[in-house]
Amino acid sequence: MDPVLLTGRTLGLDDVVAVARAGRPARLAPEARTAVERCHELLGRMIADGTPIYGVTTGFGALDGAAVPPEANRAQQHNLLRSHAAGTGPAMADDAVRAMLLLRANVLATGMTGVAPETLDALLAMLAADLLPVVPERGSVGACGDLAPLAHLALPLIGEGRAKLGGRILPGGEALAAAGIERPAVKGRDGIALINGTEQTTAIGCLAVADALELVRLSEAVAALTLEAVGAVDDAFDARTALAKPHPGQIATSAALRYWTAGSATVRPPRPSRLRDALSLRCIPQVLGAVRDGLAEALRVLTIEINAANDNPLFDLDDGWVTSNSGNFHGQAAAQALDGVTTAITSLAVIAERRCARLVDANHNGGLPAFLIHPNARPGENSGFMIAQYTAAALVAELRSQAVPASIQSVPTCANTEDHVPMAPLAARRAAEAVDLAREVVAVEALLAAQAMDLRGLTPAPALKPLMAAIRDAVPLMVTDRVMADDIAAVTAALAAPGMAEVVGHT
Repeated sequence: MDPVLLTGRTLGLDDVVAVARAGRPARLAPEARTAVERCHELLGRMIADGTPIYGVTTGFGALDGAAVPPEANRAQQHNLLRSHAAGTGPAMADDAVRAMLLLRANVLATGMTGVAPETLDALLAMLAADLLPVVPERGSVGACGDLAPLAHLALPLIGEGRAKLGGRILPGGEALAAAGIERPAVKGRDGIALINGTEQTTAIGCLAVADALELVRLSEAVAALTLEAVGAVDDAFDARTALAKPHPGQIATSAALRYWTAGSATVRPPRPSRLRDALSLRCIPQVLGAVRDGLAEALRVLTIEINAANDNPLFDLDDGWVTSNSGNFHGQAAAQALDGVTTAITSLAVIAERRCARLVDANHNGGLPAFLIHPNARPGENSGFMIAQYTAAALVAELRSQAVPASIQSVPTCANTEDHVPMAPLAARRAAEAVDLAREVVAVEALLAAQAMDLRGLTPAPALKPLMAAIRDAVPLMVTDRVMADDIAAVTAALAAPGMAEVVGHT
């Protein structure tokens, strides 16, 4: 694979996913290296001239009034990483740590941070060697940057912390040596340059958005299978209906539903016996379209965030300017966007659960058996899919409880110097968890829709045949009761498989 070239300005979501999950390499673009070298030289001249620079000639946070002499600089930068590595909780997933390494390197590639080129090279060497620092999930409030997690990420560069290499957890210095990476000096403002940004937030957030974009397409396909199973009316997603309210997402979802149901034997125009459907069927374009639009906005925000100089101080090479008063480390924009992802994905799950409830309800499922119990099984002796809908309901309740915005939960820190913080990593983690929970709701719907199709003896529309086949490869038709958890887990795994992304990726 060709490497991703880091310029500080051109990284995309697909690049992040490819590096984090598919092993695509990354390296510094030549023009970015030149900018990094020039900015580091500018920092050196300013230090030599006695220019006051926050976090270099001063302490950090509320200790910014404390002078730091040049001879203490290296100890200061190392102590910064040690003291700020205060995270708790489980370790971040490997793909998110790779994304953090990539994204912080891209910030440093802007040539506005003063980082030493050899420090940036060492960070990229860690990524190339798949040397993954152990980074606890919790501990960042999102300003001034994701300090604790990024400090854990940087500890191996001073020979400390822990890191995974070749499947083993090693002391940071030992891992660095085993990978053949020379330890950089980490001085000047390298310590603060490594940690003063939003890269835990954006790493988790980018991967969550990528997964959410796939999930909304998958949910459209599963919803289309439900439409077939219940014999829905097709003008709800007619192009004329969509263009009458031209939200881009609604237009896209309507087109997807037309694609999935083309050639269906049961999804048909209105007829005297069925002029309209319940809203969980009729309003799929409006709801999932809004989810699409919400995710598009999150992608827009995150794309800016990952290609920005998230740091303080910042340097400008054109006029030799430095500011110690930048707030670019603040994660409010990303936090709000990721709160929106959680809300959007919760909406996706809410409407999917309503379709689950409709499929098992003999009063509303168009003549299907109660709880989709097979005709060869005795109701009462068998409960069918009754409790699968309970599970979907429980998942929706959990999603709703987590959809309270994190970005408004500010708690002042650092002796009130940092008196507004966005809790951006919490927003990112909630978004990622929301995708996982919602995928299970969609899996329940897929399980029920497939059972309903088979009970009716229906052949899916041509485009839906691969989805139906994937569900049936995971679980057979249920005739008599069996352990439902196994079926839900199997279908969830099938829907998350790489091949499924290919099935739904073109809609």
